[in-house]
Amino acid sequence: MASSLILHHYQLSPFSEKIRLMLGAANLPWQSLLVSPLPPRPATDPLTGGYRRIPVAQFGADLVCDSQLITEEISQMSAKEYLAPSNASQEALELATFAESTLFFDAASLVPPRQALTELRRHLSLFDTARFIWDRLGIARETRGNLSVAEGAKRFRNSLAKLDEQIQGEFLFGDQPGHADFALYHPLWFLSQVGAVPLSPKLTRLNAWYSRMNQFGHGPHSPISAKDALAVAAASQPRGVLPEFRDHPDVGHEVVIAPTDYAKVGTRGHLAGVSEQRWILRRDTGRFGTVHVHFPRRGYRIRRKD
Repeated sequence: MASSLILHHYQLSPFSEKIRLMLGAANLPWQSLLVSPLPPRPATDPLTGGYRRIPVAQFGADLVCDSQLITEEISQMSAKEYLAPSNASQEALELATFAESTLFFDAASLVPPRQALTELRRHLSLFDTARFIWDRLGIARETRGNLSVAEGAKRFRNSLAKLDEQIQGEFLFGDQPGHADFALYHPLWFLSQVGAVPLSPKLTRLNAWYSRMNQFGHGPHSPISAKDALAVAAASQPRGVLPEFRDHPDVGHEVVIAPTDYAKVGTRGHLAGVSEQRWILRRDTGRFGTVHVHFPRRGYRIRRKD
Protein backbone atom coordinates (compact mmCIF):
# COMPACT_ATOMS: atom_id res chain seq x y z
CA MET A 1 0.00 0.00 0.00
CA ALA A 2 1.33 3.44 -0.90
CA SER A 3 2.22 5.74 1.96
CA SER A 4 -0.09 8.65 2.56
CA LEU A 5 1.15 12.10 1.66
CA ILE A 6 2.51 14.32 4.44
CA LEU A 7 2.90 17.88 3.19
CA HIS A 8 5.60 19.98 4.88
CA HIS A 9 4.34 23.52 4.25
CA TYR A 10 3.51 26.89 5.76
CA GLN A 11 0.36 28.92 5.33
CA LEU A 12 1.78 31.89 3.39
CA SER A 13 3.87 29.76 1.02
CA PRO A 14 2.61 30.37 -2.55
CA PHE A 15 4.18 27.18 -3.91
CA SER A 16 2.52 25.27 -1.06
CA GLU A 17 -0.80 26.81 -2.07
CA LYS A 18 -0.23 25.49 -5.58
CA ILE A 19 0.08 21.97 -4.14
CA ARG A 20 -2.76 22.36 -1.61
CA LEU A 21 -5.10 23.45 -4.39
CA MET A 22 -4.00 20.61 -6.66
CA LEU A 23 -4.65 18.12 -3.84
CA GLY A 24 -8.15 19.60 -3.63
CA ALA A 25 -8.64 19.24 -7.39
CA ALA A 26 -7.41 15.64 -7.21
CA ASN A 27 -9.55 14.97 -4.09
CA LEU A 28 -6.62 13.23 -2.39
CA PRO A 29 -6.44 12.95 1.41
CA TRP A 30 -3.26 14.30 2.97
CA GLN A 31 -1.66 15.16 6.28
CA SER A 32 -0.61 18.70 7.09
CA LEU A 33 2.71 19.41 8.81
CA LEU A 34 3.07 23.15 9.33
CA VAL A 35 6.71 24.27 9.37
CA SER A 36 8.61 27.53 9.76
CA PRO A 37 9.03 29.68 6.63
CA LEU A 38 12.79 29.53 7.25
CA PRO A 39 15.11 26.86 8.67
CA PRO A 40 15.56 25.36 11.15
CA ARG A 41 12.65 22.96 10.61
CA PRO A 42 12.90 20.12 13.13
CA ALA A 43 11.09 17.48 11.06
CA THR A 44 12.08 18.54 7.54
CA ASP A 45 15.80 19.29 7.90
CA PRO A 46 16.92 15.91 9.30
CA LEU A 47 15.16 14.09 6.46
CA THR A 48 16.05 16.30 3.49
CA GLY A 49 19.53 17.25 4.64
CA GLY A 50 18.95 20.96 4.88
CA TYR A 51 17.04 21.59 1.64
CA ARG A 52 15.64 25.11 2.14
CA ARG A 53 12.57 25.21 -0.09
CA ILE A 54 8.98 24.49 0.84
CA PRO A 55 6.82 22.52 0.16
CA VAL A 56 8.20 19.02 0.60
CA ALA A 57 5.97 15.96 0.19
CA GLN A 58 6.78 13.01 2.42
CA PHE A 59 5.74 9.47 1.51
CA GLY A 60 7.04 7.31 4.34
CA ALA A 61 10.83 7.40 3.90
CA ASP A 62 10.68 9.19 0.53
CA LEU A 63 10.90 12.99 0.45
CA VAL A 64 9.85 14.69 -2.79
CA CYS A 65 11.24 18.19 -3.25
CA ASP A 66 10.00 21.01 -5.47
CA SER A 67 6.40 21.57 -6.47
CA GLN A 68 7.00 20.53 -10.08
CA LEU A 69 7.96 17.01 -8.97
CA ILE A 70 5.26 16.85 -6.29
CA THR A 71 2.68 17.49 -9.02
CA GLU A 72 3.94 14.40 -10.85
CA GLU A 73 3.32 12.37 -7.71
CA ILE A 74 -0.19 13.80 -7.31
CA SER A 75 -0.96 13.03 -10.95
CA GLN A 76 0.10 9.40 -10.50
CA MET A 77 -1.72 8.96 -7.18
CA SER A 78 -4.98 10.39 -8.52
CA ALA A 79 -4.70 8.90 -12.04
CA LYS A 80 -5.30 12.41 -13.39
CA GLU A 81 -2.63 12.54 -16.08
CA TYR A 82 -3.54 16.08 -17.14
CA LEU A 83 -2.13 17.47 -13.86
CA ALA A 84 1.46 16.41 -14.58
CA PRO A 85 4.03 18.75 -16.14
CA SER A 86 5.38 15.78 -18.12
CA ASN A 87 2.04 15.60 -19.97
CA ALA A 88 1.81 19.33 -20.68
CA SER A 89 2.42 20.95 -24.05
CA GLN A 90 5.52 23.04 -24.61
CA GLU A 91 3.34 26.18 -24.60
CA ALA A 92 1.85 25.20 -21.22
CA LEU A 93 5.30 24.47 -19.76
CA GLU A 94 6.61 27.84 -20.92
CA LEU A 95 3.65 29.62 -19.33
CA ALA A 96 4.11 27.68 -16.07
CA THR A 97 7.81 28.58 -15.96
CA PHE A 98 7.01 32.25 -16.59
CA ALA A 99 4.24 32.25 -13.93
CA GLU A 100 6.47 30.70 -11.28
CA SER A 101 9.41 33.01 -11.88
CA THR A 102 8.95 36.38 -13.57
CA LEU A 103 5.22 36.78 -12.92
CA PHE A 104 5.48 35.65 -9.30
CA PHE A 105 8.29 38.05 -8.40
CA ASP A 106 6.48 40.88 -10.19
CA ALA A 107 3.35 40.05 -8.16
CA ALA A 108 5.30 39.86 -4.90
CA SER A 109 6.83 43.29 -5.52
CA LEU A 110 3.31 44.76 -5.77
CA VAL A 111 2.32 43.70 -2.26
CA PRO A 112 2.09 46.91 -0.20
CA PRO A 113 4.90 46.78 2.41
CA ARG A 114 2.63 47.66 5.32
CA GLN A 115 0.12 45.00 4.31
CA ALA A 116 2.89 42.41 3.92
CA LEU A 117 4.23 43.25 7.37
CA THR A 118 0.76 42.99 8.91
CA GLU A 119 0.16 39.59 7.31
CA LEU A 120 3.57 38.27 8.32
CA ARG A 121 3.09 39.39 11.92
CA ARG A 122 -0.17 37.41 12.06
CA HIS A 123 1.82 34.22 11.51
CA LEU A 124 5.37 34.94 12.70
CA SER A 125 7.23 36.43 15.65
CA LEU A 126 8.90 39.80 15.19
CA PHE A 127 12.32 38.11 14.94
CA ASP A 128 11.15 35.59 12.35
CA THR A 129 9.39 38.35 10.40
CA ALA A 130 12.69 40.24 10.16
CA ARG A 131 14.53 37.07 9.11
CA PHE A 132 11.90 36.31 6.48
CA ILE A 133 12.00 39.80 4.94
CA TRP A 134 15.81 39.82 4.83
CA ASP A 135 15.88 36.38 3.21
CA ARG A 136 13.30 37.28 0.57
CA LEU A 137 15.08 40.54 -0.25
CA GLY A 138 18.14 38.45 -1.06
CA ILE A 139 16.12 36.17 -3.33
CA ALA A 140 14.57 39.17 -5.06
CA ARG A 141 18.03 40.60 -5.77
CA GLU A 142 19.07 37.25 -7.30
CA THR A 143 16.02 36.91 -9.51
CA ARG A 144 14.92 40.43 -10.51
CA GLY A 145 18.26 42.08 -11.22
CA ASN A 146 18.01 45.84 -11.75
CA LEU A 147 14.36 45.93 -12.80
CA SER A 148 12.47 48.65 -10.92
CA VAL A 149 9.18 48.04 -9.12
CA ALA A 150 7.41 50.32 -11.61
CA GLU A 151 8.78 48.37 -14.56
CA GLY A 152 7.79 45.10 -12.91
CA ALA A 153 4.29 46.43 -12.25
CA LYS A 154 3.88 47.42 -15.90
CA ARG A 155 5.08 44.01 -17.05
CA PHE A 156 2.70 42.33 -14.60
CA ARG A 157 -0.33 44.29 -15.88
CA ASN A 158 0.59 43.59 -19.50
CA SER A 159 1.03 39.89 -18.77
CA LEU A 160 -2.39 39.61 -17.12
CA ALA A 161 -4.03 41.46 -20.01
CA LYS A 162 -2.54 38.95 -22.48
CA LEU A 163 -3.63 36.02 -20.32
CA ASP A 164 -7.16 37.42 -20.13
CA GLU A 165 -7.30 37.44 -23.94
CA GLN A 166 -5.82 33.94 -24.13
CA ILE A 167 -8.42 32.18 -21.99
CA GLN A 168 -11.10 30.73 -24.26
CA GLY A 169 -12.48 27.84 -22.23
CA GLU A 170 -12.89 26.72 -18.63
CA PHE A 171 -9.14 26.53 -18.09
CA LEU A 172 -5.97 27.77 -19.75
CA PHE A 173 -5.49 24.93 -22.20
CA GLY A 174 -8.80 23.11 -22.35
CA ASP A 175 -11.62 21.73 -20.24
CA GLN A 176 -9.36 20.24 -17.55
CA PRO A 177 -7.01 22.14 -15.22
CA GLY A 178 -3.38 21.36 -15.98
CA HIS A 179 -0.03 22.14 -14.42
CA ALA A 180 -0.02 25.64 -15.95
CA ASP A 181 -3.33 26.53 -14.27
CA PHE A 182 -1.95 25.81 -10.80
CA ALA A 183 1.34 27.52 -11.62
CA LEU A 184 -0.53 30.67 -12.64
CA TYR A 185 -2.93 30.53 -9.72
CA HIS A 186 -0.42 30.83 -6.92
CA PRO A 187 1.16 34.25 -7.75
CA LEU A 188 -2.36 35.70 -8.10
CA TRP A 189 -3.37 34.03 -4.82
CA PHE A 190 -0.30 35.51 -3.12
CA LEU A 191 -1.09 39.02 -4.34
CA SER A 192 -4.74 38.66 -3.31
CA GLN A 193 -4.34 36.89 0.04
CA VAL A 194 -1.08 38.40 1.32
CA GLY A 195 -1.22 41.74 -0.44
CA ALA A 196 -5.01 42.24 -0.36
CA VAL A 197 -4.74 43.35 -4.01
CA PRO A 198 -7.60 41.85 -6.07
CA LEU A 199 -7.54 41.24 -9.79
CA SER A 200 -8.78 44.12 -11.89
CA PRO A 201 -12.52 43.71 -12.68
CA LYS A 202 -11.65 44.49 -16.30
CA LEU A 203 -10.00 41.05 -16.52
CA THR A 204 -13.34 39.28 -16.81
CA ARG A 205 -12.10 35.95 -18.19
CA LEU A 206 -9.19 35.78 -15.76
CA ASN A 207 -11.47 36.56 -12.82
CA ALA A 208 -13.89 33.81 -13.86
CA TRP A 209 -10.98 31.37 -14.24
CA TYR A 210 -9.61 32.34 -10.82
CA SER A 211 -13.00 31.71 -9.21
CA ARG A 212 -13.21 28.26 -10.83
CA MET A 213 -9.75 27.39 -9.57
CA ASN A 214 -10.53 28.68 -6.09
CA GLN A 215 -13.50 26.32 -5.80
CA PHE A 216 -11.24 23.27 -5.69
CA GLY A 217 -10.29 24.02 -2.09
CA HIS A 218 -7.63 21.94 -0.34
CA GLY A 219 -9.36 18.60 -0.13
CA PRO A 220 -9.58 16.28 2.92
CA HIS A 221 -6.63 16.75 5.25
CA SER A 222 -5.67 16.39 8.90
CA PRO A 223 -2.78 17.70 11.02
CA ILE A 224 0.29 15.68 11.92
CA SER A 225 3.04 16.61 14.38
CA ALA A 226 6.74 16.83 13.59
CA LYS A 227 7.38 13.96 16.00
CA ASP A 228 4.87 11.73 14.21
CA ALA A 229 6.20 12.64 10.74
CA LEU A 230 9.70 11.63 11.84
CA ALA A 231 8.30 8.42 13.34
CA VAL A 232 6.67 7.60 9.99
CA ALA A 233 10.04 8.00 8.24
CA ALA A 234 11.82 5.89 10.86
CA ALA A 235 9.27 3.08 10.53
CA SER A 236 9.39 3.05 6.71
CA GLN A 237 11.71 1.90 3.96
CA PRO A 238 12.32 3.97 0.82
CA ARG A 239 10.54 2.93 -2.33
CA GLY A 240 12.46 0.56 -4.58
CA VAL A 241 14.49 2.05 -7.42
CA LEU A 242 13.77 0.50 -10.83
CA PRO A 243 16.75 -1.24 -12.46
CA GLU A 244 16.70 1.12 -15.45
CA PHE A 245 17.03 4.08 -13.06
CA ARG A 246 20.32 2.67 -11.74
CA ASP A 247 21.97 2.71 -15.18
CA HIS A 248 23.81 6.00 -14.75
CA PRO A 249 27.56 6.55 -14.24
CA ASP A 250 27.05 8.56 -11.05
CA VAL A 251 24.80 6.02 -9.28
CA GLY A 252 26.46 4.86 -6.08
CA HIS A 253 28.72 7.89 -5.85
CA GLU A 254 28.51 10.63 -3.24
CA VAL A 255 27.01 13.72 -4.83
CA VAL A 256 25.57 17.14 -3.98
CA ILE A 257 22.31 18.27 -5.59
CA ALA A 258 21.29 21.94 -5.48
CA PRO A 259 18.86 24.35 -7.20
CA THR A 260 20.30 26.52 -9.94
CA ASP A 261 18.25 29.71 -9.47
CA TYR A 262 17.95 30.68 -5.77
CA ALA A 263 18.15 29.12 -2.29
CA LYS A 264 21.09 27.18 -3.73
CA VAL A 265 21.98 25.18 -0.63
CA GLY A 266 23.03 21.68 -1.70
CA THR A 267 21.94 18.33 -0.28
CA ARG A 268 24.59 15.61 0.07
CA GLY A 269 24.06 11.87 -0.25
CA HIS A 270 24.67 8.91 -2.54
CA LEU A 271 22.93 8.85 -5.90
CA ALA A 272 20.46 5.95 -5.87
CA GLY A 273 18.76 6.44 -9.23
CA VAL A 274 18.14 8.71 -12.19
CA SER A 275 15.04 8.92 -14.37
CA GLU A 276 14.14 11.28 -17.17
CA GLN A 277 12.49 13.56 -14.62
CA ARG A 278 14.31 13.11 -11.34
CA TRP A 279 17.43 12.50 -9.28
CA ILE A 280 17.00 10.10 -6.33
CA LEU A 281 19.42 10.68 -3.47
CA ARG A 282 19.99 8.13 -0.68
CA ARG A 283 20.68 9.63 2.71
CA ASP A 284 21.52 7.72 5.89
CA THR A 285 20.08 9.87 8.66
CA GLY A 286 21.13 7.66 11.56
CA ARG A 287 18.27 8.09 14.00
CA PHE A 288 15.56 8.05 11.33
CA GLY A 289 17.08 5.41 9.08
CA THR A 290 17.68 5.54 5.34
CA VAL A 291 15.60 7.93 3.25
CA HIS A 292 15.40 8.78 -0.44
CA VAL A 293 15.21 12.45 -1.37
CA HIS A 294 13.81 13.13 -4.86
CA PHE A 295 14.73 16.23 -6.89
CA PRO A 296 13.57 17.25 -10.36
CA ARG A 297 16.33 17.31 -12.95
CA ARG A 298 15.01 20.53 -14.47
CA GLY A 299 16.27 23.48 -12.43
CA TYR A 300 18.76 21.46 -10.36
CA ARG A 301 22.41 20.55 -10.81
CA ILE A 302 24.39 17.56 -9.56
CA ARG A 303 28.06 17.45 -8.60
CA ARG A 304 30.10 14.40 -7.66
CA LYS A 305 32.10 14.76 -4.45
CA ASP A 306 34.90 12.46 -5.60
